[in-house]
Amino acid sequence: MNIDFSFIGETVNESSALPKSLFTNPAIFELEKEKLFKDDWVAVARIDQLSNRGDYITYDLLGDPIIVACDKNGTINAFSNVCLHRACSIAQGAGQKKNLFTCPYHKWSYELDGKLRGSPNMEQATQFNKDLALPSLAVEIWQGWVFVHAGDNPEPLAPTLTEFSEKLAPWNLSELKIAGVLKFDSPWNWKVLLENFMESYHHMGAHKESLNGLYPHSGTYPENTQGNYTLLENPSIDESVSPSFWVGLVYPSMMFAMTRKPGAPVVGWYQMIIKSVDRFELNIHVLVPQQMIDDGSAKEALATYDMIHHEDIPMCDGVWKGLHSSQYSPGRLSFLEGCIWRFHTYLRDKLGTSQQI
Repeated sequence: MNIDFSFIGETVNESSALPKSLFTNPAIFELEKEKLFKDDWVAVARIDQLSNRGDYITYDLLGDPIIVACDKNGTINAFSNVCLHRACSIAQGAGQKKNLFTCPYHKWSYELDGKLRGSPNMEQATQFNKDLALPSLAVEIWQGWVFVHAGDNPEPLAPTLTEFSEKLAPWNLSELKIAGVLKFDSPWNWKVLLENFMESYHHMGAHKESLNGLYPHSGTYPENTQGNYTLLENPSIDESVSPSFWVGLVYPSMMFAMTRKPGAPVVGWYQMIIKSVDRFELNIHVLVPQQMIDDGSAKEALATYDMIHHEDIPMCDGVWKGLHSSQYSPGRLSFLEGCIWRFHTYLRDKLGTSQQI
């Protein structure tokens, strides 16, 4: 089969929604794994999770387990979480290591940058090379997020986000801390949530009694952006009364929502750990200034994000069920869905105008 992107017009007002095969076809999902997630920058952590020597997190990059760790020089490294001996996972979860990662299976050990340190009882292996290291990934830090790239010699991320960085500069997002993480098992294709996240059109339905009062669907619009991102904004709210509202997407899948008060932005980072064509784990990291954690006011932000996502869950359930209906054909997009249209153009550019499956 071919992926036909003819539904994408020159503008959002000439375009339609994604064909359902782009959500449900396992072969297309396999193509996405290689062309998107393993050939673009993926946000895996916040810098405050890796601020001390030996701090580490583990991450599943669509079937490739990795470790992201801070070494003795304060450098953040990313490398495979698969032992070079017989493929056992080296580390689990997150935490801190004094000097070494040690495989639990046969006790091969690795330094905090992935270099092999010890390989017990290998002295009789002929021509055994001890100068080994776990396969590494490129690392870049942007606005306090730690990104990795699994490709060879990737282009740097920051130059593709210059415009976005300028918009975010007054808010010092890199200084925000994780107040808590809300976890949800999500039995849908990853793009179902992404498209829900990147439009405010649904505020009048799913969030009629919550978001739509503060950030009405008709007052929130997609910006005209240049770079590897798209942005939804509500500029009409007087900041002396209520914060303004941004929803950003750094392609392919780094989503965050931001409400802004002078000196006190609150950010929800929606991190998807994608498992398969029809399932992912959603981790909503709520990021706030340290003062909000200290004075307890961050609890309200966590409760708000929990409430909003519980309003989104039945919408995503309904879309996923409908995408499996033989009676569904994609509808036209509204001018309020410009960020979705921009995301579709990204998919077209990455997957090819006509890709043989």
